[in-house]
Amino acid sequence: VRESYDIIRAGGAAPCGVVVALDRMERGTGRFSAVQEVEHSYNIPVVSVATLDDLVNYIKTDPGLVHHLEAVYGYREQYGVKAHA
Repeated sequence: VRESYDIIRAGGAAPCGVVVALDRMERGTGRFSAVQEVEHSYNIPVVSVATLDDLVNYIKTDPGLVHHLEAVYGYREQYGVKAHA
């Protein structure tokens, strides 16, 4: 996001928002999530097509994927934010 923002600004345009396919709901460098840090740093909205919670809920409904839940929960425990606003 940061690199793209700089490229867009260098081209004379003003970025108005960011769309991400999957918000992994990760911790940022401070007390905010990575998405919140982008929103605050650049004063633009970040919109997600899906979140990690959406992915978990989908995995739970598919018997062929349910075996991945432990890995996803491990990822969330290691990198995730506790609450996402």
